Amino acid sequence: MSLLNQKRPEGVRGPATGKVGKAVFKILEIFSRALRARLMLLPLTRIILIGMAVSALAAVSFGLVQTVENGSYQIRQMIVTGTMSAKMEPGMWLRLFSGIETWPKAETFFFTKTERGTETVDRAIEVRFNDGSLCDISGTLRIILPSSGQQAIDLVTRYGYVNYADLEQKLILPVVRNALRLTANLMSARESYSEQRADFVFWTWDQVQNGIYETQEETRKVVDLVSGQEVTKTFKVIKEDARGNLVYQRNALEGLGLTLANFEVKLFDYTEKVRAQIGAQQTALMAVATARAKAQQAEQEAMMAEAEGKANVARDKYEEEQKKVRAIVQAQERLEVAELDKASAMVQARQRMEVAALDRQAAEATKQQEILLGQGEAERKHLVLQADGALKQKLEAYVQAQQLWANAYAQRQVPSLVMGGGGASATDNESTDFAQMMQLLVARQMGLDLTVPKGATRGTQ
Repeated sequence: MSLLNQKRPEGVRGPATGKVGKAVFKILEIFSRALRARLMLLPLTRIILIGMAVSALAAVSFGLVQTVENGSYQIRQMIVTGTMSAKMEPGMWLRLFSGIETWPKAETFFFTKTERGTETVDRAIEVRFNDGSLCDISGTLRIILPSSGQQAIDLVTRYGYVNYADLEQKLILPVVRNALRLTANLMSARESYSEQRADFVFWTWDQVQNGIYETQEETRKVVDLVSGQEVTKTFKVIKEDARGNLVYQRNALEGLGLTLANFEVKLFDYTEKVRAQIGAQQTALMAVATARAKAQQAEQEAMMAEAEGKANVARDKYEEEQKKVRAIVQAQERLEVAELDKASAMVQARQRMEVAALDRQAAEATKQQEILLGQGEAERKHLVLQADGALKQKLEAYVQAQQLWANAYAQRQVPSLVMGGGGASATDNESTDFAQMMQLLVARQMGLDLTVPKGATRGTQ
């Protein structure tokens, strides 16, 4: 099918709405005004001829050149040979009456339900969950088309997508729809509503990029969340290889040069019946969860009470054991203290005995020392006595004795009246005799000889 005969996608500009076309239209409008003024003065035949010439000129002008606007690229199919070529950069290029198709470089794919005035455009994708519930899912996906001319041409010549609208309907929509429907088949409506909502989006986006999952059926026994009974159910699960990697079918986008981005699921539009069912299930699950929570709480409280009782028993037992241990320790301490006191007393007694023995030894040594000192002093005094006859001591004693009787003599009572001539009285004679007698007595008792031998040159000490 020729590109010229294809319907342009919505939002993509054709050759008649480009900048050059607008300029040509403006020129033709000005020219037509002037031409109409002139044609009013010409014959009908000439007017017809001029009109034919102008129409031919306009047809030639529109068939020769074409403009690629920013954000798009164009594919040209030559009118005679059918050769395909692409212009990927903005600007003017030769059309030469060939077929031209304009493609966007990037576009957002909408699978949404929108309101356009009084008209509703419903592009949401219907899915069925594994519990049979239906849901319309809306979202968007950004599509970035090839950046090389050869890949852009291959989309048309090799893969058969004649324009962007054809690409959306025959490639993008089926890929997204298959990914959404297979993902929905892996879970229930309630799971997509609650705990597996994030899984739904992730699995869908993974399949859009890499290919649809290979699945297999698996039968297993599960506990019904509402009834609490064990039931047997069949589930679809994703296949995995020997290494645990997910197994994919062939990726329909591989090798096309397309890049997908910004996948977003905007709305899960469940049917009224499904919403009511989900609400009932959620209520039942909440009731079950509440009952289980209460049962678990009661069980927990019983366990806590039992644990507390055991803890009390263990604590009492521990305290008794601690008392016993403390008593044993205290008795052991007293025994050790007694043994230590006994050992200390023995040590002290031994020390006192040793001290007494040392004291005796010291006294004996002192005694011997004093005896030796006394013997030495006696020997010294004996030797001194033999040497000078204790002259010094005798002299000191003699002097003291003389001082004593001299003092007494000086204090004697004498008569106040003396009778007789110039000689001494009887009292004076008695005193003198007494003094001489005392001197002789002392000298005799001390063995002191006050005479100096003849021929002696030194006094005796």
